[in-house]
Amino acid sequence: MRYDDAIHFIYNLELFGIKMGLDNITRMLQHLDNPQDSFKTIHIAGTNGKGSVASMLFSILKHAGHRVGVFTSPHLVDFRERFRTDRGHIDKRSLAYFVGKNHRFIRDARITFFEISTALAFWYFRKMNVEYAVIETGLGGRLDATNILKPQLTVITGVDYDHTKILGQSLEKIAIEKAGIIKRDVPLVTGERKRAIYSLLKKVCRDRGTILSRPALPADRFEYSRRRMRFVLNRNGLGPLDMITPLIGYHQIENATLAGHCAEVLCKSGVKIPDRAIKSGLRHCRWPARFQVVATRPTIVLDVAHNPGGAKQLARSFMTAFPNRQAIMVCGFLERPDYDKILEYLHPITSRAVITKPDNRRAAEIEGVIWAAANAGYDFDVKLKTADAVKRALDIAHPEDIILVCGSHFTLGEAITTLRQEGVKWKLGGLTADITYINGET
Repeated sequence: MRYDDAIHFIYNLELFGIKMGLDNITRMLQHLDNPQDSFKTIHIAGTNGKGSVASMLFSILKHAGHRVGVFTSPHLVDFRERFRTDRGHIDKRSLAYFVGKNHRFIRDARITFFEISTALAFWYFRKMNVEYAVIETGLGGRLDATNILKPQLTVITGVDYDHTKILGQSLEKIAIEKAGIIKRDVPLVTGERKRAIYSLLKKVCRDRGTILSRPALPADRFEYSRRRMRFVLNRNGLGPLDMITPLIGYHQIENATLAGHCAEVLCKSGVKIPDRAIKSGLRHCRWPARFQVVATRPTIVLDVAHNPGGAKQLARSFMTAFPNRQAIMVCGFLERPDYDKILEYLHPITSRAVITKPDNRRAAEIEGVIWAAANAGYDFDVKLKTADAVKRALDIAHPEDIILVCGSHFTLGEAITTLRQEGVKWKLGGLTADITYINGET
C-alpha cells in the first residue's frame, strides 16, 4: 500500500467516531501479538500539560542513553508527529506497511481512528526495539485505548474542565475518569494542587495499594530571552538545578518539575537517569506550538491553548515574556461550551483579533465565537479560513508587532502550513524552517 493511501484509510476511520472502552484495542493488539508487552511504559493522563510532560520525559530518557519512544496526540500538520523514537518520527514506509498488512482486519473489526493510532504506536515501538515508551492518553483515562497498558509509572498532570460531555460536568467526575489509569502496585506521580482532587487521587491510590507522590512546588519566576526560558528546577530532597529550555511559560516550569520528579521515581526503580540527562533533555526538548516563537519582524507566537486553563496560562506567560505588550491574535476553536471564557482570559493581551474557523467537522460555529468576542469587548475581524486569517494578521502587523495564533490544534496546523507557504512572500525574519521537526520522507 502507498503511504498516501494508508493515510487516507486512517483518516476515513474517523467516520466510526469515538468508542470508549478496551474491547476493540484488545482485539487489535491480540491480532498484532501484543506488541505493548515488549517494552516498559510510562502512562500519562491529565487535562493540560500531558503532551509537554511526555515530550520532556522522552527527551530526558533519550539523553540518558535509553532507546525510547513517545506517543502523543493530536498532531499539528503531519500524522507522523504522533510517533517518535530516539531515531526520529515514524517513517512513511513503516506506516504504509502496517496499514497495508492489517487494513482488512481493521475494517472488519471497525477499529477507530485513535485505536489504530494506538496500535500503530505500540507496533512501531516494538519494531524499533525501544526500552521505554512514554504514552499519552487520548481522552480521559479509564476507558481510553491506551489504558490497555501495564505501566511502570503512571502520571496525572492535573485535572481541569475539558471534554465535559464525555468525561462529566464536575471536576470530581473528570478526575475519576483520569484516575482510571492508576494500577495496583504502580506508583502515581501527579502535579495536581487542588486539595479536593488531590485527596480523591490519594484515596484511589490507597484503595489500589499503590504510592502517590507529588513534586516540590515549582519556581515562581523565569527569565525569557532569545526564544528560550531560564528557570530553577526545584526537587524534593535534592538540590535545585538551573535550567534552560525552549518551552516557555509558568506552566512549563510546572511540567518540567513534574517530569523531573518522574525521573527521580524512575531512578529509584533502577532506571539510570543522571542529572546531566535531565538538564540536557529539557534544554533540547522540542514540542511545537507551545508558546513557540517561530518568526521575528513581526514576532509570531504559536500556542495550542484551547481551554480556559490553557488560556489563563498563556496570558500569564505572555505578560512575563512580553511585558506591557499586546498581540494581534488569530484564534479558532472546536465546538465547546466555554470559548467565551477562553476569550475573556486572552483579552488583556490582545490588541486586535482575527476570528477564524478550522477546517474540521467539529469546529465551533463562527457566529457563536463572534458573539463571545463582542461580549468580551474585542476589536476583531472575521475570516472563515485559517489561511486568510493568518494573511490578514500579517497584512495589518508592523515589523515590531506580535502575532499570536492560538486555539485548537487544527487551527495551529493550518496556520503552520500557511506560514511555511507565505514566509518568503511576507519576508518573515527568522521563520523556523521546519516548525514541526518532521524528519525524513522515506
